[in-house]
Amino acid sequence: MNFKRLAVALACVAASSASFADDISVSKTLVGNTAFFGIIHSDSFAFTDTITFNFTGQVMASASLISIILGPGSDINFTSGSMNGTPFVFPVTGPVEVGFIAPSPTIFSGPLVMTITGTTNAGTPPGNFASYSGTLNVTPVPEPETYAMMLAGLGALGFLARRRQG
Repeated sequence: MNFKRLAVALACVAASSASFADDISVSKTLVGNTAFFGIIHSDSFAFTDTITFNFTGQVMASASLISIILGPGSDINFTSGSMNGTPFVFPVTGPVEVGFIAPSPTIFSGPLVMTITGTTNAGTPPGNFASYSGTLNVTPVPEPETYAMMLAGLGALGFLARRRQG
């Protein structure tokens, strides 16, 4: 009987000692052509953060990230990142890390879903934070109907100009 209790206790300890992810999911409505965001982690675990920017249509977009140190020993290490499947490039590693979408700008269809993975070290003493922030810049891509209207207007102006000459 004691063996069963010991086995159950060991199983509980093994299950509770696994790493816990500190995953954050944020949804934002894109207003204007620039969005800023920031994520704060207060632990020392792996994370997968998802930031969704809601809008419709196509845009040319560029995005960047930078890690921020908020206490002694705190650090964020990016493992990977992507926006709608286009990967981030992380050329700088260390206490301050940066990342960006390349090639930039890239054409995307909304909504934009940014997924960032990495590990955090909240530092010592406990209570410090590790964080990162980023920007998203977008420019709307005109729909084909817009080009058709523009060409029709230019054609009408050319027709009127030609009639005035004659």
